[in-house]
Amino acid sequence: MVVRFFSLAVVAVAALVCGCSREPSAADAAQLDALAARVAALERRKGLVEDVNAIERLQHAYGYYVDRGLWDEVANLFADDGTIEIGLDGVYVGKARVRDYLYALGGDRQGLLDGELNEHLQVMPVITVAPDGRSAKARWRAITLTGELGREAFWGEGPYENEYVKRDGVWQIKTLHWYQALHVPYEGGWQTNPDPTGAKFVSSTLPPDRPPSVEYQTWPNTYVPPFSFPNPVGKYVASE
Repeated sequence: MVVRFFSLAVVAVAALVCGCSREPSAADAAQLDALAARVAALERRKGLVEDVNAIERLQHAYGYYVDRGLWDEVANLFADDGTIEIGLDGVYVGKARVRDYLYALGGDRQGLLDGELNEHLQVMPVITVAPDGRSAKARWRAITLTGELGREAFWGEGPYENEYVKRDGVWQIKTLHWYQALHVPYEGGWQTNPDPTGAKFVSSTLPPDRPPSVEYQTWPNTYVPPFSFPNPVGKYVASE
């Protein structure tokens, strides 16, 4: 709406100038140039906001499908050459391998069992869109609540550092990397339990295409992965 307003303003001023004189004055020309520059800046801003919103919807869809164990739908959010890296399981390359990994993680079945919980909350996004609007990076904070009624319950936490690519106007996940800060039994909590998984879930039975891109130790040890964005940060940062 704002961009449209300024576009109409440029047209109106141009019409006024042309109606008054065949050759606009230097002041009129400068005014038109300033308005045109303003409109161009607003167009860039509009495109950036639309890209950020699209990336947020993409990541929200990822979390929604993971919550419900809909692994085919999760895999379809990835680029054909996309990768997934969860904890220290290693890197799985290509959409087919992403799907294989997700099914292995979910017990080789689509969906959840009765009484099974797989909540995957994604918060605190910081999204950086590249100047050409064709790629982006984002950091998210994930909080997980998993388990099965009457058997076990876990909760976990850790950041995502993801990359995205826009192809044919559609944003897709290029690389998804979750750093597992902790994953501990709910009973007793993090204050009494170390991470029993060591951030490895299925790599012993489904070998990765590449080893982990980063080696680190999980709770009670701590590791803070490098940030993909500069400081200071807002909801989004645009590279100029």
